[in-house]
Amino acid sequence: MATATATEQAFASTLAGGRRGRRPAVLAGLLLGVVLATALPAGAEVSYPVRDAALAARVNGAPLHAFALDAAWRLARFKQPQVSRTATLETLIGERLLAAAARKTYGEAALYSGQRVGFVQDVALDDQLAGSLRGLYGKELEQVLLRLPGGSLNGVVTERPALDGAALDGAALDAVFGKAGQLRLELALNEQQQARAKNVVVLRYAMPSGAKGVLSLYDIYRRQNVQGRSQLFARQADFLQQQAMQSLAALFVLDWARSQFGGAAVDDLRGVLADQEAVLALQRLHGIGIDTDSGSALLEQLARQAGAAEIQAYYRQHQEEFVRIERVKARHIRLPDEASAQAVYAELRAGGDFAALARRHSRAADARNGGDLGWIKHEGKPDWLAQLAFAQDKGEVSRPIRAPVGPHDPAYWEIVLVEQRVNGMQAADSEAVRYVASNAVAREKALAQLAALRARVLREARIELNRGVLDQPLQILERS
Repeated sequence: MATATATEQAFASTLAGGRRGRRPAVLAGLLLGVVLATALPAGAEVSYPVRDAALAARVNGAPLHAFALDAAWRLARFKQPQVSRTATLETLIGERLLAAAARKTYGEAALYSGQRVGFVQDVALDDQLAGSLRGLYGKELEQVLLRLPGGSLNGVVTERPALDGAALDGAALDAVFGKAGQLRLELALNEQQQARAKNVVVLRYAMPSGAKGVLSLYDIYRRQNVQGRSQLFARQADFLQQQAMQSLAALFVLDWARSQFGGAAVDDLRGVLADQEAVLALQRLHGIGIDTDSGSALLEQLARQAGAAEIQAYYRQHQEEFVRIERVKARHIRLPDEASAQAVYAELRAGGDFAALARRHSRAADARNGGDLGWIKHEGKPDWLAQLAFAQDKGEVSRPIRAPVGPHDPAYWEIVLVEQRVNGMQAADSEAVRYVASNAVAREKALAQLAALRARVLREARIELNRGVLDQPLQILERS
């Protein structure tokens, strides 16, 4: 066999899990605890009429294939070796029910909003599916690859016009991407450009199963995120070849799997991955797994709807969140350079008297008063020295801090000591209280809505199981 080329390395990379920036193409841990464990009593209609060995269950009449269950269980065991097949099945059923409800209730656009710079959802799923299959059947796929002409993926390529340069003259590229070096606000093709890209054949292929097809420039383009598109717009031929072979590698894996396990079974595994992504998106929409600065249209809507009574109730019940410093009594020492500042700081750390050292070393006008700043009130927009004082604990000398002076102003350092601090409460009608409380109320409502949705989909579900796929009794679905 010939030495592995860059093309074959790209193939191996694709099989091993996909692209830069994507989540690993292995089920990212079962969501059993998140999806089902906190639900209200399930009350699902569970029966055991399924006898077809190809099926693990029917969920509201739709089949869940045994192949998809087996693949999901084996993938989950990479991260959770002790997970049972039954627990996996319960999770898949819970995710399928929640995902269906999420799509019906919110729609794809709301679930996946904020992902514009990422990969197209169906492309990401295909890559994740191919990577998952490679994780399970890597040895079998490598044997099939070795039996191809030349023992490589190139053995399925029947023609490669664009990769050989025949279809990519300058005029063809300009028609698709516009003039080279042209300033663009967005790296996207309009409808006309997309149509032209579809007519540029990158390569033709014939799979071992007999399936034949074409990869166009448009196929490569739609598989890219922003960084990938920038490479295409820059006419990076090596990148185009790499992406073409990665696309072909994914098609090769999926074609092999469908010929081995059947198209319906493989599509159902893809559905398992899609369900998991939808549930994760549903959780993010309800504030789970995002930080306080991450956007969620649902949380924003609920926050806007929070009434004054709800905000005041939250304020009364969580007053520890709204404590603020009203005023501090502080002293400071101003030094002209870092060396002298560090020397004075060392004396202070050794027990030196702050006021005495301020009178001796400070360059500020209040040095003769021992650097006394008096009482500093928390009002308006405090200057940087006041902000430094508010940030210090009572009785602790600050480290020397360089003042944020302009580029042409002389630098200096400040050391601050807070002698007294008076705390109070933020005003109940302040904007700060409204913002914090309304967002907290929104999160509480969102979690309650999600819990109610979990309970409803389980309560209304009709679940028919194949008892032969279970390796232990159900833990969740038949809970009373």
